Amino acid sequence: MTLYLALDTSTEELAVGLGSFTPEGVHLIGEVNLDVPRASLTHLVPSIQRLLESVDLEVHDVGAVIVGRGPGSFTGVRIGVSTAKGIAQGLDVPLYGVGTLDAIAQRFAGREGLLGVVGDAMRKEVYPALFRCADGEVRRLTPHAVAPPADVAEQWRTYGEPIVVAGNGLAKYAGVFESVLGDALSLAHEAMWAPTGQALLVAGWRSRADGLSGDGEAASLLPVYTRLSDAEVNERVRSGAPVTNPDSGVAGPAGEVRP
Repeated sequence: MTLYLALDTSTEELAVGLGSFTPEGVHLIGEVNLDVPRASLTHLVPSIQRLLESVDLEVHDVGAVIVGRGPGSFTGVRIGVSTAKGIAQGLDVPLYGVGTLDAIAQRFAGREGLLGVVGDAMRKEVYPALFRCADGEVRRLTPHAVAPPADVAEQWRTYGEPIVVAGNGLAKYAGVFESVLGDALSLAHEAMWAPTGQALLVAGWRSRADGLSGDGEAASLLPVYTRLSDAEVNERVRSGAPVTNPDSGVAGPAGEVRP
């Protein structure tokens, strides 16, 4: 049975998981979840090593890698994706990507109704994703985006339903969602705002079950940035090129998307 290593460094929480897939779901072998603000680079590889050692396994036992592709901290996303690519290519095993917000959403699979996840996008904006939880499954309703929190809350208000909201964007903007959504809003506990190793594995299993996991080619996997960095925006303004946000990867001066 294939051993999956899952990791995410897109938020201030480092998440690492080990497990295998069964027809019914994920068999979790172990996980490490640490609060490491701006220090994931220091803790990621040692955490993977310690987790493998704790269950008497070695890195060569890993048969596939799953990585949270973002969106989130640009630096954090790059650390996670580059490390995952290095491990997968070094072991010559498949690499699969899952959305960081999707992994957070999987933590709410047991509830029913609307679920919103908002990642902190800085610049007074959030990365929003809306999901429908039903019958033990979580289905995404909206594509990757970046927007002011008030605009997101207004859009979600139009559904006219109770909604649970999670994600580290709430650290800054919980009041905005409360003022717009009122009694329809339930704020998730802060402990549920970030992905976990197990949630990454579940998101990977769901992606495989839905036939959306891709070919596993490490070289072609792209991070999800959702928008350009400040440096890229400034470059485009100077060159007169249009400032448009990519769905994934990094958009070059000519508009192409590169890893």
